[in-house]
Amino acid sequence: MLTLACLTAALLPSGCDLPDRYDIQTFEKPAPWHAETTPSFASQARNTARPSSAADAMRQSGMPEILTPNQTPSNTTETVSGKPGSHASAGTTENRLADEWESWQIHSLRSTILGGIHAKSTRTADNEIKVELEEQGLTYRGMLQILESNQQTFWHDANGDLKKVDCTFRRGPIESHRTIEITANEVQFVDNRLVATKKKTLPIHSPLGGPLHVYQTLRRKPLQEGEIREANVLLPILGEVATLRLQHNSLASPSVLTPQGFQEVVLQEASCLLSLGPQRQRESVYWFDDQGQVQLYHVANEQRFSYGCNASQYKLLGQEFLNQDYPIALQVQGKPLETEASLLAGDLQQVGYEIIWATPPAPESVASDPPGEANEPESEPSADNQDNQIALAPRQYLRRSGDQAQQKLIVSRTPVPPSKLRDRFDQFGGESTPADLAATSLVDYRSATVRRIANATANSPDFTLAERAMEMNRTVHSLLSFQALSQGMRAASQIADSSTADSTEQSILLMALLRSAGIPSRMALGIRYQSADHVAPTRDVALPFQTRARLPEGNRFVYHAWVVAKVDDQWISLDPVAGTETQPDCLAIETTDMKDIDPIELIEEFIDKLSRMQISIYAVIRGA
Repeated sequence: MLTLACLTAALLPSGCDLPDRYDIQTFEKPAPWHAETTPSFASQARNTARPSSAADAMRQSGMPEILTPNQTPSNTTETVSGKPGSHASAGTTENRLADEWESWQIHSLRSTILGGIHAKSTRTADNEIKVELEEQGLTYRGMLQILESNQQTFWHDANGDLKKVDCTFRRGPIESHRTIEITANEVQFVDNRLVATKKKTLPIHSPLGGPLHVYQTLRRKPLQEGEIREANVLLPILGEVATLRLQHNSLASPSVLTPQGFQEVVLQEASCLLSLGPQRQRESVYWFDDQGQVQLYHVANEQRFSYGCNASQYKLLGQEFLNQDYPIALQVQGKPLETEASLLAGDLQQVGYEIIWATPPAPESVASDPPGEANEPESEPSADNQDNQIALAPRQYLRRSGDQAQQKLIVSRTPVPPSKLRDRFDQFGGESTPADLAATSLVDYRSATVRRIANATANSPDFTLAERAMEMNRTVHSLLSFQALSQGMRAASQIADSSTADSTEQSILLMALLRSAGIPSRMALGIRYQSADHVAPTRDVALPFQTRARLPEGNRFVYHAWVVAKVDDQWISLDPVAGTETQPDCLAIETTDMKDIDPIELIEEFIDKLSRMQISIYAVIRGA
């Protein structure tokens, strides 16, 4: 759920530039464009919906109170009088160099903490300025909780002019990379899209600052009364250059987050206009102390505020997004897959899932639109929309129904005999295609590393294809330790040289091994139940679970990928993370042969499809 200085919030139709990709428009609705700068720009910024008291701040932002052991909520709000900057931020010292600083910010919208940013600026041995930024947060789309993050490193020369940027962006289970080089005359972008590299060049005519330019310029020299500063800044995510105009407004007394909770502090106020043209502008307001440290940030016409805090507050308030252990998670309602009694009922045999497709597709959000602000769909999707179709997979049976908006399916531990299906269910099957055996940039099974593993695995002439496939599955399981958050998609030859991999990467390596042996294979993208073993541990011996503090609320499912392979005239589902065939708590959403795909687009389509599904469990069958 997530700026330090969202200089470019809402400049993009989807997301915005650093350091605030998690713009409010991503969650609720596009922010309004301002056609042009007006003489009332400064007064508009002063009159924006900023908190004027601690109570207002807490009501608008939903930030919890931070209490010391001897404090009560009644005395956490007070007005601190005195000169600007009388509130000293944790960790700052009077002698700290202007280019040596570290800061944390928490982003809050109403009652929801969206995410946060940790930034650190240092001087290198070569007298360059190096700024490292880590941003992380959770966004919601339909029933999904999606982890998003970006890590960026900026190199500036001694004068503060930007020279190089390295970027790593995460969207759910996949990471992408961008490098940027800045010369006197141009900016060169190189995007690594996992299976291809894209390049772009922009001409420039003056030195550039980075997305944290406001923070850097205020640290070097706090803005004086009536002062205006202008600069050209690079927007790494957007891939464009914008003009920035920073203007001092007045003194103000906003409520900021301190180690004692919310306090009204006298600070300097500055308004900022970021522009990519007359129709693409954004106003924001900064409140900073006399050391130039930003204590509060707000984008005009939004209800989201970014609060400066210290490291311990950041860890405390950011627990949910900092401790997120899977790229995508969702709560599946209905019958519980796991209870204290379920351990005595035997293995899970079958699970019945019901899917209701959203109409229209669910927007990305942190909360439902306020009354009167819901966006009307442009058109109603047709009832027989082919996008409203969950993928079939081995042992995953879809009940035939004329209602495409509501579907039921059964996932079984073992194949269900055709006599029991009685033409009432659609099932996975059919012939394989040449694409199921193709070598691709990711499934590079002809590489020496993959061939070496393949030749050493299941090479007995007595093995059937099914036995060989199962042995390869166990081999991948033993070679790679599971890591839920990895790069997401790499070439099989690179994965084979690793010691850890996520489910997608383990599946890519298994596909490569299978195809090297002439076994057709595809990848299944889906979700699986996350056992309560992942919930906080406990020593309570009264619970039949060895290390659980409590059972999870509802059924928590997380992103998972595995492999479907055709052996001995039948398709099977292999899970290299478990080293076995998949269980009924795995639900395939999409399948792909991985040929001619754009990995980033593939994951976006998967997220879009899954976000439109409301999944519940209507039947759970266990047995020995």
